[in-house]
Amino acid sequence: MVLAVVLISELLAVVLALARSNAGAFLTDLARLSLFAQWLGLTGAGLLCFCRPRLAPLSVPATTAVIFALLMGNTALFSALAIWFGRNQQRLGFDAALFSADEWHFLLRNEAICAIVTALVLRYFFVAHQWRHHVRAEARSRIDALQARIRPHFLFNSMNTIAALTRSDPARAEEAVEDLADLFRATLRDSDRPLTIKEELELTRIYQRIEELRIGDRLKVEWDVAGVPMRAKIPSLTIQPLLENAIYHGIEPLDTGGTVAISGRVEGGRLVFSVTNPMPRSATAERSGNRLALDNIRQRLRLAYAEQGVLEVEPGPERYRVTLRFPLEL
Repeated sequence: MVLAVVLISELLAVVLALARSNAGAFLTDLARLSLFAQWLGLTGAGLLCFCRPRLAPLSVPATTAVIFALLMGNTALFSALAIWFGRNQQRLGFDAALFSADEWHFLLRNEAICAIVTALVLRYFFVAHQWRHHVRAEARSRIDALQARIRPHFLFNSMNTIAALTRSDPARAEEAVEDLADLFRATLRDSDRPLTIKEELELTRIYQRIEELRIGDRLKVEWDVAGVPMRAKIPSLTIQPLLENAIYHGIEPLDTGGTVAISGRVEGGRLVFSVTNPMPRSATAERSGNRLALDNIRQRLRLAYAEQGVLEVEPGPERYRVTLRFPLEL
């Protein structure tokens, strides 16, 4: 932001210097105007930063009025200092006329320029704020839509499993109901709040327990996440859908089942998670919906981390691996 203030001030000085009729004095005018514009820009920005805690609770019209008053007052103060310097520049040892001693013309011109530039900058920030608000609202609605997509087969299979357990093993049926409730509670929570890695992994293990009740010994899950900081943040329901995808497309079609490997590590300031599952040998065993599930997770990462959130797919003849890479946030 400081760099932006410096560039805007310098561009304004260049424009004002070019607008003067005396082309031979361009460099002198540019030096004088640059010095004055940089002082105004940087002191004005510092003044607004200092007053920010007091401006934040105000309404937009009130904030706009206060900002106008602060910047106009700051301009008037430095204009007065420049006028004083213009009166006394020879006594201070400056032979060149750096600042005009024409008081009222100099002051009124600076105030008018300040009002125009402030209005344009405030309008820009207002439009940018509205745009960011719209983007956040759209992103949240898209995330909510993604979270609402729960595969119906999982719910039906889970309910059938619980119904069967109520006769043979009521205690495990009760645990399964509690796990299913926890899973759906996580699905319906506020999508704006990211989870910690610990919470996301607990949620994924809940899903694993529910599927183990249905699939039995055909499902094995190997975890290798000891090197991951559990306090790190992650978008909710990111790893769990990968396990669901691996079970649905890799384990269920196999008569003997298989093993899903979930690993996590920190690599170059980024979190890396990989989920690997066996591939059915028969092409007809591949189920639909795999691409849609991965696209949903890819959109979730893009909305949370922009280009820094990456989902990589490595299909192979025997193994299928999905890797997530996103910034480490504690």
